[in-house]
Amino acid sequence: MKGFAQWLLGRRYRPVILAAAFAPAPLISFASTALMTLETLHRGGRQGFSSALVATGGVLILAWVWGVDPSNFALAGGVTLLAGVGLGVLLRWAGTLALAFQGVVVLCAAGAVFAGVFWPDPGSIITPIVAQGVEWLRSTGAAEGEIQAVSEGWERLFVGFLTLVIFLQLMAPLLLGSWWAALMNPVPQFGPQFRELRLGRFLGIPATLLMAARLILDGPVIQNLFPLVLFAFWFQGIAVVHAWGKVRQWNPAIVAAMYVLLLPPFTGVTILAIASMGLVDNWIDLRAPLRRTD
Repeated sequence: MKGFAQWLLGRRYRPVILAAAFAPAPLISFASTALMTLETLHRGGRQGFSSALVATGGVLILAWVWGVDPSNFALAGGVTLLAGVGLGVLLRWAGTLALAFQGVVVLCAAGAVFAGVFWPDPGSIITPIVAQGVEWLRSTGAAEGEIQAVSEGWERLFVGFLTLVIFLQLMAPLLLGSWWAALMNPVPQFGPQFRELRLGRFLGIPATLLMAARLILDGPVIQNLFPLVLFAFWFQGIAVVHAWGKVRQWNPAIVAAMYVLLLPPFTGVTILAIASMGLVDNWIDLRAPLRRTD
């Protein structure tokens, strides 16, 4: 993988071309964001921004070739590419992956609160999507009561779900881009920095209070922020497992099992367990014994 990173950065046009090619594809668009993150980390914010603009031009050319609406195509691609530049600038400013992680959480939380205040009824956006889902449920023979519960639930949970999707779409390229960039250093620091991911007390206190409030309250702000907070603690829990596995030299199969258990039907239980570990670590510091053995 180090050879791939060196090849990418060997010519400036390489990450630009690949980023333009990946940006329109929903399932792999995060790779475009990661490429722009790598470009920004390596060459700086100004060069990263210009590369993102050139790549957006490439997205417009693809739209013309494929005969699709260039405005929507370029908007989606441009946001994807510029997000990578923003992540690169954030990581260069923060200096550590943990602080950049906290910055992404703050950004997404602010967006969720903003959406809850100025976009209290997203029904006009999700109505066509929900309608298609309702028709599919009817075709499967689902009861009307179940169909109504699902449709009403999506309207209430849409902002929270959207916030979570954006958070994951930012975290994936942040980790991938910073890993690629770290490979270019004489002593790669991605692993040690990833194993130190944490929300910290400043974010951990309100996040813990929100998790506790979710048990008894069900207001719109809590609904919008709960998925974000849950997965923020989930990332911290993953860092804890990797830290213990590294220092105690666990068999790699033990750490791999954590990811295997994310597959159905264990997905929900595994996420909650790992997120709970992250929450506890934020207060008890489960990684402290590992530092004493260094």
